[in-house]
Amino acid sequence: MRGAGPSQRHMRLKELKEFARRFREERGSALVLVMFIVLLLTILGLSVLTAAVGGAQRTETRKNDVQSLHLAEKTLDEAVAYITARLNQTIQASIVVSQSDLDNAIDLFLRNLYDDQNILLASTDLLQADGRKASGKITSIDYETKKDPTSGMPVSYRLTLNSQAEINGVVRNLSQVVVIDTFPDFLNYTLGSEHNLTINGSPYIKGNIYAGDTLTISDTANYRYKGVDHTFYSKLFQLEGEAHVQSLQKLIYQDQILGNLTADKITSTTDMTGKIKSDNVKIKNHRSFVEVNVISSFTDKVAEAMGGLAIRSEILNNVEKGTLAEYLIGTYDTIFDHPEVLPPKPDPADTTEIGLKAQKSYDEIVKQLTKPSRSLVYEGDLTLDGIELEGIQYANKDKNWYIIDGNLKIDNSGRSTPVQVQANILVTGKVEIRGKVEFDSTIFALQQSQLTGSDKEYTTLVEDASIQGMNDKELVLISQGPILINRLAAFTDAASAKPLEAFFYTDSDALLYGVGSVFSLSGGFFAKGDLTINAVRGSATDEDGNFLVIQNDSQIRFNASYNNKVFADQKAGLPRVQSINISVEELKLK
Repeated sequence: MRGAGPSQRHMRLKELKEFARRFREERGSALVLVMFIVLLLTILGLSVLTAAVGGAQRTETRKNDVQSLHLAEKTLDEAVAYITARLNQTIQASIVVSQSDLDNAIDLFLRNLYDDQNILLASTDLLQADGRKASGKITSIDYETKKDPTSGMPVSYRLTLNSQAEINGVVRNLSQVVVIDTFPDFLNYTLGSEHNLTINGSPYIKGNIYAGDTLTISDTANYRYKGVDHTFYSKLFQLEGEAHVQSLQKLIYQDQILGNLTADKITSTTDMTGKIKSDNVKIKNHRSFVEVNVISSFTDKVAEAMGGLAIRSEILNNVEKGTLAEYLIGTYDTIFDHPEVLPPKPDPADTTEIGLKAQKSYDEIVKQLTKPSRSLVYEGDLTLDGIELEGIQYANKDKNWYIIDGNLKIDNSGRSTPVQVQANILVTGKVEIRGKVEFDSTIFALQQSQLTGSDKEYTTLVEDASIQGMNDKELVLISQGPILINRLAAFTDAASAKPLEAFFYTDSDALLYGVGSVFSLSGGFFAKGDLTINAVRGSATDEDGNFLVIQNDSQIRFNASYNNKVFADQKAGLPRVQSINISVEELKLK
């Protein structure tokens, strides 16, 4: 037993050594594992930290990017606002000068715009990292004019503004096109109203339409024949252009089957004839509509004819008192021709000295009235009959005004040779047009509407008339009171009717028909009040006192197409506005 003792001790010692060795190995492995875990956690922590720092940097960069874009846009907005304000000041200061002088003043301002330091910078309260305030600037301005190829006069002005903004090293560049003109908005539309536009039945309209309040489209035309009211169901409504409305809720369809629907309730699956494509419905707030004031525009044109001597308050006062001709002839007789009232035609057979003298005086008055050489004032009513007074023709109508302190009647009924009018005319009274007439003219008619018993008196009457352009131009007729367009191609084939080549504007309500008559228009018609259209398609007959319409979609009895040449053709005669008409195109990132 004693002999076994050392051996057992030796084995236990060996086991202890083996245990100690294994313990040391396991402790080393644990240390390695701990170190590996620490390394992983360190790497993970660094990754998270890097991501956090990178995210913060990206967020800051994105923030700088958004802020620099906003500042570049703000720079453009401030530049447009500055241009608008300065040009409106120019218009107000140039109210008594000619249109060409106003054009020159606008052109001079726009050409020197980049040298004007007030427009180049836009400031903000935003601070950059170095403590400086951020700012945007206009880097360049490209300017061009659109001119009438015939007269060379500018029709509109086009600016391309380029802006740049930098915030904490992030630079953004934007570009925007701005188009400027000095015309009232009504000339941009085929049909329109500053209040309610109602279209009943089936007209054909090429061009844009405008409603300052509500646009209503109905499938039923209304008309009155021999004192009796009638309706005609005529669904096919065509618009090749845009409808500018105040909101989708202000575009109302009246359908015999579906009832009344607003545009926001209509979808592509709504089964309705005559609905306007959604892409062609545009929202134009009436607050941005550039209006025309007829009395103010009339006064401006008289002042323009007088030049720098004009006192607008005195002009307006004499217009209101009915003494305009007396005032102009008595005070400014060296500026205007003022022919006498045309006397009865002398007997051509009278060859006595008195007779010859009377004939010479008569011929001189006729020449002054029909071939004027400068601005003219006529006191009394004037009739162009196509016989004694064959028309009015200026060699240069853009620099002269033909002022009639009374009524103007153009009556060429029954004659095949048209009366020709190439003149810009101011009429304090009424205007009547009958028969064949060719126009290159802007006419203002100032008399306001009056009621005679139960009948309304019209300021402008176009009756049994054919109005064509002279030298490929047109008529612009601006009426303070209501306009009546009556008996145009009555009961005739729609395809044979020639369009009236004219733009009409009235400060009142207006009612137009294409039912028994054919209403064909190349130009536009606009009312400050409500405008209502009634139109059918087909042939119209009056047999034994019975009115009959036979529906035929190809027989369009109301046809209105826009003429965009009016701005160039009639620029000098068009109404002045109190503010510029400015439109901006979409922003472009450069």
